[in-house]
Amino acid sequence: MINKHIIIARGGEQRSKLETYFQAIGARTISFPILNVTEIKLTDCDLEKMMKGQRLIFLNPTSIDIFFRQMAEKQHSFKLPLQIEYVSGKSKKLLEQLGVPCLPARYGQASAILLGHNKQKRNHYSDDDQLLITHKLAVDEQYLQEVRSILKKDCWNTVIFPNKLAVDFFIKYWHVLKLGDFNKLSFAAVGNMVKAYAIEQGFSELDEIIQALLQTDEWKSSM
Repeated sequence: MINKHIIIARGGEQRSKLETYFQAIGARTISFPILNVTEIKLTDCDLEKMMKGQRLIFLNPTSIDIFFRQMAEKQHSFKLPLQIEYVSGKSKKLLEQLGVPCLPARYGQASAILLGHNKQKRNHYSDDDQLLITHKLAVDEQYLQEVRSILKKDCWNTVIFPNKLAVDFFIKYWHVLKLGDFNKLSFAAVGNMVKAYAIEQGFSELDEIIQALLQTDEWKSSM
């Protein structure tokens, strides 16, 4: 990976293990774009909806942090829904650290309350699921101007997409910064669904070496 320049596309606010992994094996990496978080206070009405529900699905780890911290701050006496579910491995790990029994989110089950951010691509786990916003994501405008010069100065080979939202953010802000034709970059993606989505959006040259490394899952254990 020496002399390999990789853009790690961001679809969330947390630093990806992809950055740590590829830096460790010799690549130069940059995150794009950087996203800031504004926390939203859950209302008593929101809490009532959650407590009455049979299922509570966390769409990202930040929503877990916000939910349990706000509950502690309120000193709220509440009973969790019968079933707590997660979408990502990071969310599963965090729930387990909190001692909360949990299951992977499933389709076609009873009605659910979903907790996520304002840019969340809503996953339909039931016919009448409800999305409650725990935080808003916004691009760090100051960072955009700093990173523009870096992206224009050096030759960046490949962009890695960890999720579909990362594809959307990347394309949008690549255009905002007027960095040229984004689909001239090679790409790699975490999972077949994300790879297919990137192709739908105009990416065509798959970086086979990077893609093979992603499929080994070794990067998931990066610290």
